Amino acid sequence: MLYQVVFDDKSIFKGGDSYKNTNWVNIPDKFIKQISFALPDGNFITLQGYEAYNHFIEATQDFYGVTGKSKGKPTIRFQYLRGKIKNKIISFRISLFQTKDSKYRIGDITRRELEWGKDDNGKSSKGWKKGIKI
Repeated sequence: MLYQVVFDDKSIFKGGDSYKNTNWVNIPDKFIKQISFALPDGNFITLQGYEAYNHFIEATQDFYGVTGKSKGKPTIRFQYLRGKIKNKIISFRISLFQTKDSKYRIGDITRRELEWGKDDNGKSSKGWKKGIKI
């Protein structure tokens, strides 16, 4: 299980069996109370109290075989967990891949604050799920 969603009505949705199959689009259209995401070390990070939630991964494709992996095979580098509160997005980026020259190690978490509606290259990202209004 990649994550677990607890809804306002106390029902639970367990999502994703891998980063390639997160099952995010199949989360029921109900108010989310909290979401707990699995971290690479087996621990969890929990987000709660947000007006909306989002999750996505960042992958790169090595066209030249630089990383030593198969040429052209996508590599998942980060998972993003986001919560919206008022006109702000709190974004947690979790590192899932590293090389000897990486600035971040697997499992490192970077927190950023972004402006609502401009979090995806100046536009609003897609895939938001509704949370409980604060």
